Amino acid sequence: MVTMSDEMKMVVKTLQEAVDEEMERKAKLGYKAVIADKHGRPKAVSAKYLVRKRRAELAAAKASAS
Repeated sequence: MVTMSDEMKMVVKTLQEAVDEEMERKAKLGYKAVIADKHGRPKAVSAKYLVRKRRAELAAAKASAS
């Protein structure tokens, strides 16, 4: 198992925050985002869907940490 250094964790956290902010902007404008499906092919989905999904993931992580 590979462990991440504190610096790597900070980089990943910063990148995730940037992606979250961009998805929020896209959702407010009603845009779509391109993601990879389960087979690795590009798929356009609603940014609102991705924002809701991310918020649910964060809430679940916060609940399990408590």
